[in-house]
Amino acid sequence: MAEGKKILTVLGITLAVYFTMKYLLPYVIPFLIAYVLVHLLNPVTEAIRKKLPWKKEIIVSVLLILFLSLFSFLFYYFYCLLMEQIKRIAMNFDYYYACCCEWIDNCCLMVEKSFGIEVDEVKSFVYSSLDQATEQIRVYIIPGVFNYSFRYLKKLMDAGLFLLMLFVAVILLMKDYDEMKEQLQRFSWYNHFHNITQRMWKQGGMYMKAQMIIILIIIILCTAGLWVLGSPYFLVLGIVIGLMDALPFIGTGTVLVPMAVFLLFRRKIQLAVGYLGLFLLTYVVREFLEPRLIGAKLGIYPFVMVVVVYAGLYLYGPAGVLLGPVTLLLVMEILKEMREENIL
Repeated sequence: MAEGKKILTVLGITLAVYFTMKYLLPYVIPFLIAYVLVHLLNPVTEAIRKKLPWKKEIIVSVLLILFLSLFSFLFYYFYCLLMEQIKRIAMNFDYYYACCCEWIDNCCLMVEKSFGIEVDEVKSFVYSSLDQATEQIRVYIIPGVFNYSFRYLKKLMDAGLFLLMLFVAVILLMKDYDEMKEQLQRFSWYNHFHNITQRMWKQGGMYMKAQMIIILIIIILCTAGLWVLGSPYFLVLGIVIGLMDALPFIGTGTVLVPMAVFLLFRRKIQLAVGYLGLFLLTYVVREFLEPRLIGAKLGIYPFVMVVVVYAGLYLYGPAGVLLGPVTLLLVMEILKEMREENIL
């Protein structure tokens, strides 16, 4: 009976966390981010106040304006460069399709010569799948790149409104942060909430911070490496490959190794060696940085992490790569707090 009650409790907490993350989080995300920013910037503003007799809200306003100005400049520059490369890919799509077909033909011919196996059915299946994929790209993606400028403008306006709301929320929260914290500490539920968030911040927050640093370094390495290798799409591929490296058991080799094999078939030996070398470099960098930046793991088995990421993608969409592990960690910490209070 007791075990059944525990199972129902765990199931109830899991469902409550899921519905909160799925339906409530989108409405409070600006204020949650504002709280995190204020928590991070509060020590900085206190240090500045010792040297400048300014109010905290004025200090944080100046810091945010400087950060947003730098971020906006970098975002605009890389956005223009990224869109230019995406449009170039779209314009040369037929050429890349022909290259892909040539590579498939060469692979099939090599299999037939080496093993004497007829691969006509496999070849037909590959071509039909490729044709379906290219048709989707032609119908949806390519027109979207050129014709959906109004939609992109609307998204940009939504992002601007989000940043404005975040800016105001940070200033208002910073103004009364210390007083609000003192008032909330009088309530017992806040102490439990504080314990859970502190453990998540210490364990999961530091883990996510380390992963973001590693992903950023991998993106920079991939982008710089592809630029050196002469790829005209160094920024697009660098970002895509760097983000794929964040997914469990996928990594940069999912893109770089097939590209190296493709170049090898086209007898571009130096480029193939360069792509393979870039893969080895990113692999070594991740293996070197991960234990030093992350240190202690989350206590979650890699297989469980893969399941959580997959479930997160299914339940939350693309944001599930992040929200899936966060959901699991939040459920674990709530259960831990309940066990410490002898509730469970």
